Amino acid sequence: MEEQLRHYMQVMRNFGNIYTKKVADGIGNIKADLRVSQMRALFAFKDDYCLSMKELAANAGVKISNMTMMVDRLITEGMAVRDRDGSDRRKVMVRLTPEGEKIRSAFLAHRRKVAKNAFSHLSEDDKEKLLSSLDTACKILAKIE
Repeated sequence: MEEQLRHYMQVMRNFGNIYTKKVADGIGNIKADLRVSQMRALFAFKDDYCLSMKELAANAGVKISNMTMMVDRLITEGMAVRDRDGSDRRKVMVRLTPEGEKIRSAFLAHRRKVAKNAFSHLSEDDKEKLLSSLDTACKILAKIE
């Protein structure tokens, strides 16, 4: 069991490292000092440009305290601002600045280009195997509490 667990953790780490490296390559053209946590925070906005901290944390799959640190970095870099909700002063809203929207759009376009390029080099059989494997992994991981 212990050996299986080590192997599982190594495979997950390898996948994460390979994927992150592929997406991060060439990102310097967008913003040279963009951190992985900032990329993750930008992704958390999904198709919105203004969300609550709670919504961002849920979208990113992190605790609100972690999201707060991620958002703080976006704010420091001028990519986001934090506001209080007009109807509920307890609710903190975060919105992307025009600079944040620009960087997010450029990064999403870059990520799409990387994915398109990666898929263009795979055979149809490899594409099917990869998608099936990732789909299966997601379904299995979703069962874990």
